[in-house]
Amino acid sequence: MAAGFAQLKVKEAMVEKLHRTGKDTPTPVQERAIPALLAGRDVIARAQTGVGKTLSFVIPLFDKVDPQKEYAQALILSPTRELAQQTAGEIRKLDGETGIHTLTVSGGRDFEEEKRKIGHKAQVLVGTPGRLLDHLRKGNTSLGGVKYLVLDEVDEMLRQGFGDDIETLLSLMPQPHQTMLCSATLDEEVRKLARTLTTNPMVIDIAPKQATASTIEQICIKVNEDHKPEALASLIHRYNPYLMLVFCCSKERAIELCDWLQGEGFNVDVLHGDMSQNKRRQVMENFRRARLQILVASDIAARGLDVEGITQVVNYDIPHDPDWYVHRIGRTGRAGNEGMAITFYTADETRWLQNLEKKLNITLERQNLAGEKVRRTVKPPSRPKKKRVPKRGKSAVGPNKRGTKYAEASRKQKRK
Repeated sequence: MAAGFAQLKVKEAMVEKLHRTGKDTPTPVQERAIPALLAGRDVIARAQTGVGKTLSFVIPLFDKVDPQKEYAQALILSPTRELAQQTAGEIRKLDGETGIHTLTVSGGRDFEEEKRKIGHKAQVLVGTPGRLLDHLRKGNTSLGGVKYLVLDEVDEMLRQGFGDDIETLLSLMPQPHQTMLCSATLDEEVRKLARTLTTNPMVIDIAPKQATASTIEQICIKVNEDHKPEALASLIHRYNPYLMLVFCCSKERAIELCDWLQGEGFNVDVLHGDMSQNKRRQVMENFRRARLQILVASDIAARGLDVEGITQVVNYDIPHDPDWYVHRIGRTGRAGNEGMAITFYTADETRWLQNLEKKLNITLERQNLAGEKVRRTVKPPSRPKKKRVPKRGKSAVGPNKRGTKYAEASRKQKRK
C-alpha cells in the first residue's frame, strides 16, 4: 500500500515517513495536488476539512525548502492560531533529520520569544496574517526569500477581514513564487484573489456533497429549546462517548452549556475565542489526551481542529450556513473511521434543516432521543381553492338542486 504515495513521485524517504505515521493511501485531493505542486504548478483547491488537504501541501514543501539556506523560504498563512499550530505539527512529524526549522507565528504567544526564535533563521513560517505583519514591521524577519506560499482556509481569512493584511504580505514577497490556495468555497472574493496570486493554476474541486464523509452517520433530533440541555445529557448517557464535541452558536451559549453540564457531573470543558492562548492550549491538550470526555465549543473550533478519536459531534445549535455544518461534522469520521453527527433543531428551525439538506444534497435520518427512527412528514403545499363559475343559463347551485327548479319556473313564467 505504501506504493500509493510513491506513484505520485514522492521521494522514497518521505513515503517511509508517511508509512510510519499510518499514511499509506493518498486521498483524492492529495492524488491531484501533490504531483502538480512537485511539478511547480500553482494549485487552487476547494476542499472542506477532513479530506487531507494539509498533507497535500506539506509533502511537496520538503522538496521546495533548502535546509542549508537560513532564511524563510516557505510561508503558510492560516485564519486561526489553532490551525497554524496543527499545520506546524504536521510538518514537524515529517521533518525528521531534514534540518528544516519550522516556526509558528500567531497571536496569543509571547512576542519576544517568537522574535528570538525567528532570529534562528526558520525556513518555514506558519502563522496568522496579523502577527506575521507585526514581526515584519519591526524588522524581525523578511519574506524576500519565500518561494512557496500556501493560503489555508483563505475564505475564512477574508471573512475575518484579513484581506488587506494578505495584500500587504504579498507585496513583501518576491515574484514569481509558487502558490496554493485552499478554500471551502470559491465565491467571487476568493476567485478575485486567486486571479491575482496564481498563474495557470490547477483547480481541484472537492464538492461539499463529497466532503460529508460516508463514514459519518448523520441524524437530526427535534427538540424543545427549553429542554436542550436535558436532551444533550440523555445522549451522553446513552452513547457514553469516547470524545464528544458540542458546537454552540456563540461564546455565551457555550459557556452556559458547559456550566450546566459540569453541574450535572459530566467531564466537560469549554473552548471559545476570548480565552487566553495558554488556557486554550491546555483545554485542547486535555481533550486530545482524553482527559476530557466532552468539549463544548463555539465555531472557532470548527476549522482546523484535528483531534483523533472524536466519536460524536453534536450541533447543539443548528448552523444556518451549510459550509459551517460540513466544517463542524468533519471533526469526526476522519481517516476512514466511523463517526456520528447529531443535529438538534426546534420546530421553528425546520427551514434551516431543510436548507442544509437541499444545499448539500443529503438527507439526515430523523430520530428521537431514544435512538428510534422517526418518520419524517412533509406537508404538501396547499393549493388555492378554485372559484366555481356557473355556466350561462344555470344556477350557481348546480344541476339537480333547488336552484334548477326555480330557474325553470322562471323561464316558464316568461314564456307565458
